[in-house]
Amino acid sequence: ESRWRASAEITTEYSLDLEAGEQLLIDGETQRYAFVYRQAWGEAFDWGIEIPLLHTGGGFMDSFIEGWHDAFGLPNGGRESAPQDRRQVRYVRDGIMELDVRGADTGLGDVTLAAGWSPAERWMLRSQLKLPTGDEDQLAGGNWGAALWADAALPFDETSAWGGFVSAGVSANEDAAVLAQLQNAVIPFGGVGFDVRLLPQFQALVQLYAHAPLYDDTEIDALKRPGVQLTFGGRWCISEAHCLELSFQEDLAVASSPDFSLRFALVSR
Repeated sequence: ESRWRASAEITTEYSLDLEAGEQLLIDGETQRYAFVYRQAWGEAFDWGIEIPLLHTGGGFMDSFIEGWHDAFGLPNGGRESAPQDRRQVRYVRDGIMELDVRGADTGLGDVTLAAGWSPAERWMLRSQLKLPTGDEDQLAGGNWGAALWADAALPFDETSAWGGFVSAGVSANEDAAVLAQLQNAVIPFGGVGFDVRLLPQFQALVQLYAHAPLYDDTEIDALKRPGVQLTFGGRWCISEAHCLELSFQEDLAVASSPDFSLRFALVSR
């Protein structure tokens, strides 16, 4: 079989942290459009490619996010005091401006190549190579990277309405031009997810994902803390070959994960 996926994702971020000798401001929105193709190769192998397009800027979701947080009693983290729909990423250390990115930009992100092997039923070993096709100056990638991980399907009966997975692995990245002296090159990560079929054509989805801190030698929470994200969504199959997915993500680890993400995808096989 082969499968392709076209997705659109909007992520909005705001974090302001002032520590002794350090200042970090992250304020902006990223729109990510991606095309993914995956092809089976024999009984136990597959390969794939993902091509992302990124648009970064001030966006338009600030007022919506503030209303969302207010409705559910969630903290805005100072977002309500910042200018609306602005993009600025600034890091100052010991009085030296290490990073200052502003304005909007559109371009190719880092293309990834993937391969997988199933050594046993319910198990999949996966690998990924990230190509430096993005623009480092606009924080859109631009460095080499690779990852190895294992996926395991949870042992639900085939007749059950429930399904799920656990996943764990490690990634390694070339030092980026941005904050290279603080970057952790090797990052463990993992996740767990569940789905339940509520209707013949509809599944509800939930996923918890976490990764180790991306930076070290800093007191800024957005850099030194692990990232933890909780995602809820649904999948509606309009035919045997075509499904629509809609999901949203919230940050369980405030500052070190994006405030909010909304994602839509069309899947065909």
